[in-house]
Parts: sequence; structure tokens; C-alpha cells
Amino acid sequence: MPGSINQIQIAYSPEEDRILFRVNSMDRKEFRFWLTRRFTVLLVKVLSDHRARDPDVVTQHTPQAKEAVQSFKQEQAVAGADFKQQFSQDGNEYPLGADFVLAHKITYKIEGANLHLAIQPKEGQGINMVLSQDINATVTRLLATAVGQADWRIDGGSPAEPPATTEVPRVIN
Repeated sequence: MPGSINQIQIAYSPEEDRILFRVNSMDRKEFRFWLTRRFTVLLVKVLSDHRARDPDVVTQHTPQAKEAVQSFKQEQAVAGADFKQQFSQDGNEYPLGADFVLAHKITYKIEGANLHLAIQPKEGQGINMVLSQDINATVTRLLATAVGQADWRIDGGSPAEPPATTEVPRVIN
């Protein structure tokens, strides 16, 4: 994705039984994806893995302490987000086209405190984003709301213990 993330919108579409995932950048480029239930399960796992690797969480010694720190940090991040602002559509360009494309593949890598996330359709160009822990918390909240509306019953709860280190990008398909 060429510019920094400006806004993210995640909403359930009952007609399609899919989630609309929209991202626009500071340079007014909008990327539109349909997320299936299967893809959403994978995305929830990726976001959870990233939250579990937060340096403040990793240094805790008990699962209860890790969960408490993670919950606190998520509440703090979400409190600072503006969920009431309308998604800006004025003058946006659509590098992937104006239609929503079906998300097919996730590639991710965690470097330091950031999640490098790529979402790609089966064929053609996708997007690459860098998510901080705060943006992750906001995306997780938006995704949880949409999943609740869909009644998909996806567990996005507390993450499992993160692997020791992962330097190679992981692909989930």
C-alpha cells in the first residue's frame, strides 16, 4: 500500500454473507476486499498472534498477567479510536478496481512491534499494510463487531503462547 493508512472500515453484508473490508490511504487510494468466514478465521489468528507478541505482554510471567496486560492495552487503543467518523469516499482512486475483490491469501511477518500484513486475491495485486499494536486493536474491534453481526461464532479470544521466533514470512492459505 503506497501511503499510510488513513481509515479502515469493516462491515458485515448479510446479502453476501461476507465481510466488507475497506482501507483507504492518506494519498486517497482505496482498497476493497470481501472476507469469507474462512479468511476471517485466518485474519483473526494473525491479529491474535501479533497481539500476543507485544513486548509488554511477552515479558509477563503468568497467562493471567499476559491476558490482563493485553486487555488493558486493547482498551486503551480502542478508547483513542474514532469509530463515529464516516468512511471517506470523496476523490478516492481504486488501484484494485471499484468492485470488491475476494481476499484469498494472507502473508504476514511480525517485526518488532509491527505486523506486516499482505492481503491478496487469488490472482492479481493485493495490498501490503503495516499495523501497529494500536491499529491491530482497532481492526480487532471492528472485525469482532462484524463477526458478531454475522453470527459466525469465531473465537478471537486470548491468543496462544507465541512461537519463539519467526523470521520467515508465514503464508496461510
